[in-house]
Amino acid sequence: MILKKKNIEITVIAPCYNEELNLSEFYTRIIKSIDEINVKNYELIFIDDGSKDKTWEIINELSNKNKSIIGIKLLKNFGHQNALLSGFKNASGKYILTIDCDLQDPPELLKNIYNKIRNKDINIVSCQRSTRKDNLFKKITSNIFYFLFNLLSYTKINKQVSDFKIFDRKVLNFINSLNENDPFLRGLISWPGFKEEIELFDRPIRKHGVTGWSISKMFNFSMNAFFGFSNFPMRLSFIICFILSIIFIIFGAYAFISYLAGNIVRGWTSIFLVIILFNIFNFFILGLISEYTGRIYLEVKQRPRYLIEKILKK
Repeated sequence: MILKKKNIEITVIAPCYNEELNLSEFYTRIIKSIDEINVKNYELIFIDDGSKDKTWEIINELSNKNKSIIGIKLLKNFGHQNALLSGFKNASGKYILTIDCDLQDPPELLKNIYNKIRNKDINIVSCQRSTRKDNLFKKITSNIFYFLFNLLSYTKINKQVSDFKIFDRKVLNFINSLNENDPFLRGLISWPGFKEEIELFDRPIRKHGVTGWSISKMFNFSMNAFFGFSNFPMRLSFIICFILSIIFIIFGAYAFISYLAGNIVRGWTSIFLVIILFNIFNFFILGLISEYTGRIYLEVKQRPRYLIEKILKK
Protein backbone atom coordinates (compact mmCIF):
# COMPACT_ATOMS: atom_id res chain seq x y z
CA MET A 1 0.00 0.00 0.00
CA ILE A 2 1.18 3.52 -0.82
CA LEU A 3 2.02 5.88 2.03
CA LYS A 4 -0.83 8.39 1.82
CA LYS A 5 -0.20 12.09 1.51
CA LYS A 6 -1.79 14.75 3.66
CA ASN A 7 -3.84 17.74 2.48
CA ILE A 8 -4.73 16.24 -0.90
CA GLU A 9 -7.86 17.98 -2.16
CA ILE A 10 -8.86 15.56 -4.90
CA THR A 11 -7.82 12.09 -6.03
CA VAL A 12 -8.61 11.07 -9.60
CA ILE A 13 -8.84 7.30 -10.04
CA ALA A 14 -8.69 6.07 -13.63
CA PRO A 15 -8.69 2.32 -14.36
CA CYS A 16 -7.13 1.37 -17.71
CA TYR A 17 -7.33 -1.72 -19.86
CA ASN A 18 -5.61 -1.56 -23.26
CA GLU A 19 -5.92 2.23 -23.45
CA GLU A 20 -2.63 3.15 -25.13
CA LEU A 21 -4.47 5.17 -27.80
CA ASN A 22 -6.49 7.21 -25.30
CA LEU A 23 -4.17 7.77 -22.33
CA SER A 24 -2.23 10.81 -23.56
CA GLU A 25 -5.34 12.74 -24.58
CA PHE A 26 -7.09 11.77 -21.37
CA TYR A 27 -4.14 13.00 -19.32
CA THR A 28 -4.06 16.34 -21.14
CA ARG A 29 -7.78 16.90 -20.67
CA ILE A 30 -7.98 15.84 -17.01
CA ILE A 31 -5.00 18.02 -16.07
CA LYS A 32 -6.62 20.97 -17.84
CA SER A 33 -9.84 20.33 -15.90
CA ILE A 34 -7.93 20.19 -12.61
CA ASP A 35 -6.25 23.51 -13.46
CA GLU A 36 -9.68 25.05 -14.13
CA ILE A 37 -10.83 24.32 -10.57
CA ASN A 38 -7.54 25.80 -9.29
CA VAL A 39 -6.50 22.73 -7.32
CA LYS A 40 -2.75 22.30 -6.86
CA ASN A 41 -2.69 19.49 -4.30
CA TYR A 42 -4.11 16.58 -6.24
CA GLU A 43 -3.14 13.04 -7.15
CA LEU A 44 -3.91 11.09 -10.30
CA ILE A 45 -3.98 7.31 -9.87
CA PHE A 46 -3.80 5.19 -13.02
CA ILE A 47 -4.56 1.49 -12.54
CA ASP A 48 -3.36 -0.82 -15.31
CA ASP A 49 -5.77 -3.74 -15.09
CA GLY A 50 -3.64 -6.32 -16.89
CA SER A 51 -3.33 -4.49 -20.21
CA LYS A 52 -1.72 -6.29 -23.13
CA ASP A 53 -0.61 -3.18 -25.01
CA LYS A 54 1.69 -0.28 -24.05
CA THR A 55 -0.62 1.19 -21.43
CA TRP A 56 1.87 0.68 -18.58
CA GLU A 57 4.76 2.18 -20.55
CA ILE A 58 2.70 5.32 -21.19
CA ILE A 59 1.72 5.57 -17.52
CA ASN A 60 5.43 5.35 -16.69
CA GLU A 61 6.23 8.16 -19.13
CA LEU A 62 3.47 10.36 -17.72
CA SER A 63 4.64 9.78 -14.15
CA ASN A 64 8.10 11.01 -15.12
CA LYS A 65 6.52 14.30 -16.20
CA ASN A 66 4.18 14.74 -13.26
CA LYS A 67 5.01 13.86 -9.65
CA SER A 68 1.31 13.84 -8.75
CA ILE A 69 0.79 10.68 -10.78
CA ILE A 70 0.64 7.27 -9.13
CA GLY A 71 0.72 4.16 -11.29
CA ILE A 72 -0.60 0.82 -10.08
CA LYS A 73 -0.03 -2.26 -12.24
CA LEU A 74 -2.18 -5.25 -11.35
CA LEU A 75 -0.74 -8.73 -11.80
CA LYS A 76 -3.52 -9.69 -14.24
CA ASN A 77 -6.93 -8.51 -15.38
CA PHE A 78 -8.99 -8.52 -12.16
CA GLY A 79 -11.88 -6.55 -13.64
CA HIS A 80 -13.02 -2.94 -13.61
CA GLN A 81 -14.60 -3.00 -10.14
CA ASN A 82 -11.57 -4.54 -8.44
CA ALA A 83 -9.27 -2.13 -10.27
CA LEU A 84 -11.25 0.75 -8.77
CA LEU A 85 -10.97 -0.84 -5.32
CA SER A 86 -7.17 -0.92 -5.61
CA GLY A 87 -7.30 2.82 -6.26
CA PHE A 88 -9.65 3.42 -3.33
CA LYS A 89 -7.28 1.70 -0.92
CA ASN A 90 -4.48 4.06 -1.98
CA ALA A 91 -6.42 7.33 -2.30
CA SER A 92 -5.51 10.29 -0.10
CA GLY A 93 -7.92 12.95 -1.37
CA LYS A 94 -10.70 14.76 0.41
CA TYR A 95 -12.76 14.10 -2.72
CA ILE A 96 -12.52 11.09 -5.02
CA LEU A 97 -13.25 11.22 -8.74
CA THR A 98 -13.68 7.89 -10.55
CA ILE A 99 -13.48 8.13 -14.32
CA ASP A 100 -12.61 5.82 -17.20
CA CYS A 101 -9.83 6.96 -19.50
CA ASP A 102 -11.55 5.82 -22.72
CA LEU A 103 -12.74 9.46 -23.21
CA GLN A 104 -16.41 8.47 -23.04
CA ASP A 105 -16.51 10.07 -19.58
CA PRO A 106 -15.76 13.75 -20.38
CA PRO A 107 -13.02 15.06 -18.01
CA GLU A 108 -14.38 18.57 -18.60
CA LEU A 109 -17.33 17.69 -16.35
CA LEU A 110 -15.03 17.84 -13.32
CA LYS A 111 -15.56 21.58 -12.82
CA ASN A 112 -19.34 21.26 -12.48
CA ILE A 113 -19.42 18.23 -10.22
CA TYR A 114 -16.53 19.43 -8.03
CA ASN A 115 -18.21 22.79 -7.40
CA LYS A 116 -21.50 21.05 -6.72
CA ILE A 117 -20.14 18.66 -4.08
CA ARG A 118 -18.11 21.43 -2.41
CA ASN A 119 -20.94 23.95 -2.18
CA LYS A 120 -23.83 21.67 -1.27
CA ASP A 121 -24.55 19.39 1.67
CA ILE A 122 -24.15 16.20 -0.34
CA ASN A 123 -21.79 13.21 -0.39
CA ILE A 124 -21.94 12.11 -4.03
CA VAL A 125 -22.43 13.61 -7.46
CA SER A 126 -23.10 10.88 -10.01
CA CYS A 127 -22.91 11.52 -13.73
CA GLN A 128 -25.92 10.22 -15.62
CA ARG A 129 -25.97 9.70 -19.38
CA SER A 130 -28.80 11.67 -20.95
CA THR A 131 -27.82 10.28 -24.35
CA ARG A 132 -25.38 7.57 -25.37
CA LYS A 133 -23.94 6.83 -28.80
CA ASP A 134 -23.36 3.12 -28.26
CA ASN A 135 -24.56 0.40 -30.61
CA LEU A 136 -28.12 -0.87 -30.44
CA PHE A 137 -27.18 -4.08 -28.60
CA LYS A 138 -25.41 -2.14 -25.83
CA LYS A 139 -28.34 0.25 -25.43
CA ILE A 140 -30.91 -2.54 -25.23
CA THR A 141 -28.94 -4.69 -22.77
CA SER A 142 -28.17 -1.64 -20.61
CA ASN A 143 -31.86 -0.69 -20.39
CA ILE A 144 -32.81 -4.28 -19.55
CA PHE A 145 -30.16 -4.43 -16.83
CA TYR A 146 -31.27 -1.25 -15.06
CA PHE A 147 -34.95 -2.22 -15.33
CA LEU A 148 -34.44 -5.70 -13.87
CA PHE A 149 -32.02 -4.56 -11.18
CA ASN A 150 -34.38 -1.89 -9.84
CA LEU A 151 -37.32 -4.31 -10.12
CA LEU A 152 -35.69 -7.16 -8.22
CA SER A 153 -33.18 -5.47 -5.92
CA TYR A 154 -33.76 -3.95 -2.50
CA THR A 155 -31.27 -1.20 -3.47
CA LYS A 156 -32.28 1.20 -6.24
CA ILE A 157 -29.81 2.87 -8.59
CA ASN A 158 -30.42 5.64 -11.08
CA LYS A 159 -30.81 4.52 -14.66
CA GLN A 160 -27.76 5.11 -16.90
CA VAL A 161 -25.53 6.06 -13.97
CA SER A 162 -22.10 4.46 -14.29
CA ASP A 163 -19.00 4.62 -12.07
CA PHE A 164 -18.27 8.14 -13.33
CA LYS A 165 -18.80 10.15 -10.13
CA ILE A 166 -17.22 12.23 -7.40
CA PHE A 167 -17.72 11.53 -3.70
CA ASP A 168 -16.31 12.57 -0.36
CA ARG A 169 -14.12 10.81 2.16
CA LYS A 170 -17.10 9.52 4.14
CA VAL A 171 -18.22 7.43 1.18
CA LEU A 172 -14.66 6.24 0.52
CA ASN A 173 -14.16 5.10 4.10
CA PHE A 174 -17.41 3.14 3.94
CA ILE A 175 -16.40 1.32 0.74
CA ASN A 176 -12.93 0.56 2.11
CA SER A 177 -14.49 -0.95 5.23
CA LEU A 178 -16.20 -3.64 3.15
CA ASN A 179 -14.62 -6.86 1.97
CA GLU A 180 -16.99 -8.31 -0.61
CA ASN A 181 -15.51 -10.71 -3.12
CA ASP A 182 -17.35 -9.58 -6.26
CA PRO A 183 -18.33 -5.98 -5.54
CA PHE A 184 -20.95 -4.04 -7.48
CA LEU A 185 -19.80 -0.53 -6.62
CA ARG A 186 -22.82 1.34 -7.95
CA GLY A 187 -25.01 -0.65 -5.61
CA LEU A 188 -22.60 -0.42 -2.65
CA ILE A 189 -22.40 3.36 -2.97
CA SER A 190 -26.21 3.72 -3.20
CA TRP A 191 -27.07 1.23 -0.45
CA PRO A 192 -26.29 3.32 2.69
CA GLY A 193 -28.44 6.27 1.54
CA PHE A 194 -25.74 8.91 1.16
CA LYS A 195 -26.92 12.30 -0.09
CA GLU A 196 -26.55 12.26 -3.86
CA GLU A 197 -27.18 14.54 -6.80
CA ILE A 198 -27.17 13.82 -10.52
CA GLU A 199 -25.22 15.59 -13.25
CA LEU A 200 -26.51 14.90 -16.77
CA PHE A 201 -24.15 14.61 -19.72
CA ASP A 202 -24.09 13.42 -23.32
CA ARG A 203 -21.91 10.34 -23.62
CA PRO A 204 -19.74 10.51 -26.75
CA ILE A 205 -18.80 7.59 -28.92
CA ARG A 206 -15.47 5.87 -28.25
CA LYS A 207 -12.72 7.56 -30.29
CA HIS A 208 -9.93 4.96 -30.25
CA GLY A 209 -9.62 1.25 -29.60
CA VAL A 210 -12.34 -1.20 -28.61
CA THR A 211 -14.22 -1.58 -25.36
CA GLY A 212 -12.86 -4.00 -22.77
CA TRP A 213 -16.43 -4.98 -21.87
CA SER A 214 -16.98 -8.27 -23.68
CA ILE A 215 -20.33 -10.06 -23.54
CA SER A 216 -19.00 -12.47 -20.91
CA LYS A 217 -17.73 -9.58 -18.75
CA MET A 218 -21.07 -7.78 -19.02
CA PHE A 219 -22.85 -11.01 -18.05
CA ASN A 220 -20.60 -11.55 -15.01
CA PHE A 221 -21.04 -7.89 -14.04
CA SER A 222 -24.84 -8.28 -14.19
CA MET A 223 -24.74 -11.52 -12.19
CA ASN A 224 -22.65 -9.86 -9.47
CA ALA A 225 -25.17 -7.03 -9.32
CA PHE A 226 -28.26 -9.23 -9.11
CA PHE A 227 -26.94 -11.83 -6.68
CA GLY A 228 -25.15 -9.23 -4.57
CA PHE A 229 -28.21 -7.07 -4.00
CA SER A 230 -31.24 -9.33 -4.26
CA ASN A 231 -32.55 -12.48 -2.64
CA PHE A 232 -35.64 -12.25 -4.86
CA PRO A 233 -34.78 -15.36 -6.95
CA MET A 234 -34.62 -17.50 -3.81
CA ARG A 235 -37.83 -16.00 -2.45
CA LEU A 236 -39.61 -16.43 -5.78
CA SER A 237 -38.53 -20.08 -5.96
CA PHE A 238 -39.99 -20.67 -2.47
CA ILE A 239 -43.31 -19.10 -3.49
CA ILE A 240 -43.51 -21.18 -6.66
CA CYS A 241 -42.61 -24.35 -4.74
CA PHE A 242 -45.35 -23.59 -2.21
CA ILE A 243 -47.96 -23.04 -4.95
CA LEU A 244 -46.92 -26.22 -6.78
CA SER A 245 -47.13 -28.16 -3.53
CA ILE A 246 -50.72 -27.00 -2.98
CA ILE A 247 -51.62 -27.96 -6.56
CA PHE A 248 -50.11 -31.42 -6.21
CA ILE A 249 -51.88 -31.99 -2.87
CA ILE A 250 -55.22 -31.08 -4.46
CA PHE A 251 -54.47 -33.23 -7.50
CA GLY A 252 -53.43 -36.18 -5.30
CA ALA A 253 -56.56 -35.86 -3.17
CA TYR A 254 -58.71 -35.85 -6.31
CA ALA A 255 -56.97 -38.98 -7.66
CA PHE A 256 -57.38 -40.78 -4.31
CA ILE A 257 -61.06 -39.95 -4.01
CA SER A 258 -61.64 -41.05 -7.62
CA TYR A 259 -59.90 -44.34 -6.85
CA LEU A 260 -62.12 -44.95 -3.80
CA ALA A 261 -65.20 -44.16 -5.87
CA GLY A 262 -64.19 -46.75 -8.47
CA ASN A 263 -63.55 -44.20 -11.20
CA ILE A 264 -60.59 -44.67 -13.55
CA VAL A 265 -58.12 -41.87 -13.26
CA ARG A 266 -57.38 -40.78 -16.79
CA GLY A 267 -54.96 -38.29 -18.22
CA TRP A 268 -51.67 -39.96 -17.52
CA THR A 269 -50.06 -37.95 -20.34
CA SER A 270 -50.89 -34.71 -18.58
CA ILE A 271 -49.53 -36.13 -15.32
CA PHE A 272 -46.31 -37.09 -17.08
CA LEU A 273 -45.95 -33.55 -18.47
CA VAL A 274 -46.58 -32.04 -15.06
CA ILE A 275 -43.89 -34.28 -13.55
CA ILE A 276 -41.41 -33.16 -16.24
CA LEU A 277 -42.26 -29.51 -15.53
CA PHE A 278 -41.81 -30.09 -11.82
CA ASN A 279 -38.38 -31.68 -12.39
CA ILE A 280 -37.29 -28.81 -14.63
CA PHE A 281 -38.21 -26.40 -11.88
CA ASN A 282 -36.26 -28.50 -9.37
CA PHE A 283 -33.15 -28.21 -11.52
CA PHE A 284 -33.71 -24.45 -11.73
CA ILE A 285 -33.87 -24.23 -7.94
CA LEU A 286 -30.71 -26.33 -7.62
CA GLY A 287 -28.98 -23.95 -10.02
CA LEU A 288 -29.95 -20.95 -7.87
CA ILE A 289 -28.80 -22.67 -4.71
CA SER A 290 -25.51 -23.62 -6.38
CA GLU A 291 -24.93 -20.01 -7.49
CA TYR A 292 -25.52 -18.58 -4.03
CA THR A 293 -23.50 -21.38 -2.40
CA GLY A 294 -20.60 -20.78 -4.77
CA ARG A 295 -20.58 -17.08 -3.89
CA ILE A 296 -20.65 -17.88 -0.18
CA TYR A 297 -17.73 -20.27 -0.75
CA LEU A 298 -15.67 -17.51 -2.40
CA GLU A 299 -16.55 -15.03 0.35
CA VAL A 300 -15.49 -17.46 3.08
CA LYS A 301 -12.13 -18.18 1.44
CA GLN A 302 -11.28 -14.45 1.61
CA ARG A 303 -8.93 -14.49 -1.36
CA PRO A 304 -7.54 -11.06 -2.33
CA ARG A 305 -9.66 -9.21 -4.86
CA TYR A 306 -6.58 -8.00 -6.70
CA LEU A 307 -2.79 -8.37 -6.61
CA ILE A 308 -0.44 -5.47 -7.30
CA GLU A 309 2.64 -6.19 -9.39
CA LYS A 310 4.20 -2.72 -9.47
CA ILE A 311 3.63 0.76 -8.08
CA LEU A 312 4.98 3.94 -9.63
CA LYS A 313 5.28 6.90 -7.31
CA LYS A 314 7.72 9.74 -7.86
